[in-house]
Amino acid sequence: MKLKFFLGYTLTLLFTLFLLEVSSFFLFQSLTKKEFSYAAFQNERLARIAAIQKRLQTTQSPELYNFHPYLGYVGRPGAYPWGEIAEPFNEYGMLSMAKHPYPYKKGKNEFVIAVVGGSVAEIFANITEKFLEQYLREKFGFDKKLVLVNLATGGYKQPQQLFHVQYALLAGFEFDAVLNIDGFNDLALANDNINNQINPIFPSGFHIGLMSKTQMTNQLDFQTAKHLYAHYSLYETELSVLSFTQSFPFKYSIFFNLLGELWTKRSLIEIKKTEYKLTFETQKTMSNEFRGPLFQNQNGNPYEVVANIWQQASTMLYAICQANRLIYIHVLQPNQYVEGSKPLSDKEKKMAFDPNLGWGIAAREGYTHLISKGEQLSKDGIPFYDLSMIFKDSTEDLYTDICCHFNTNGNVIMGKNIAEILLRELQKQKF
Repeated sequence: MKLKFFLGYTLTLLFTLFLLEVSSFFLFQSLTKKEFSYAAFQNERLARIAAIQKRLQTTQSPELYNFHPYLGYVGRPGAYPWGEIAEPFNEYGMLSMAKHPYPYKKGKNEFVIAVVGGSVAEIFANITEKFLEQYLREKFGFDKKLVLVNLATGGYKQPQQLFHVQYALLAGFEFDAVLNIDGFNDLALANDNINNQINPIFPSGFHIGLMSKTQMTNQLDFQTAKHLYAHYSLYETELSVLSFTQSFPFKYSIFFNLLGELWTKRSLIEIKKTEYKLTFETQKTMSNEFRGPLFQNQNGNPYEVVANIWQQASTMLYAICQANRLIYIHVLQPNQYVEGSKPLSDKEKKMAFDPNLGWGIAAREGYTHLISKGEQLSKDGIPFYDLSMIFKDSTEDLYTDICCHFNTNGNVIMGKNIAEILLRELQKQKF
């Protein structure tokens, strides 16, 4: 009787496990958007385990940036802003996918453009160099080798672009032109600073808040410590799950491979959430020395205040370029929250638009101030171009997140516009 019960129990268990494996196989692709492969997933899992172990063993803080005496902050050399499949920040603290040497020295028959701005400018500088050179050569007969030297990074806003060009020139960089792609950060992040009692001229509190706690002594408060604990606990839990999945015999189970894949997917989402919460909350509790002088808003409209800073900094940057015989081009970047700037696709509405996002509200309400100041820049003879509407006739998927970033096709559209602007300014700004 006992033997019969045991055999029946064993057969039921084996049949259940069989059904679990079969159902996991058929559900795998629909749940993970990947085809199942033992070898591929084992390699991915081992790579992820190694990455988590490296993160947990490092003595460095989790943020990507270090403080800088002139620029506010730069990338932490060796850190990977785009993940380890791309290049790390170089010793100068900038991302250069083309591995250009810094400070860059002009070569024979080269036309070198320093690209300044925030992450949109950083992406443009790093992915469009070859396209832009080919487009200029094939369409306009431009016969020089084009080099884009990236001096932009995530969160930069004026006056960081202004200061960076000055610093780069003093550091020995050689270039022919300065391309300033900005606007969104200058509006959204500077306005964020005002809302958090941080001087709008100071670097973005969203970007330096965590650094002010982890890179300075006696600054780590209880709330920040709690958020850091939650952040690292996610890594530890994922490591335990993946290590178990990688052990024998579970690594040969389709179900446990599916479990590990879905856990990592969920973990990455939760880690991003804790990183955002860390950076967002720490700007609220920064000590006064990182906030700058008390800002008195005499104007009343914060968008007008930050747009004024943006306009004045561009005017000064143009003067520096003129004094150094450099072409200057200032373009206002497009953004999905600007009314009428793009008919958003269904995919973009789901993944690249949040009507309640503070930064999006700032762009929707404040871009008219930037456009107005840009018109004044043009009247003053400064080469400013409003590109906020370059996607207004594009129905394809371009925007990739709820912030401001767009894909390669979007950068190609912007690149074509900038190419034509460059040729126009080469004729106008002759030295």
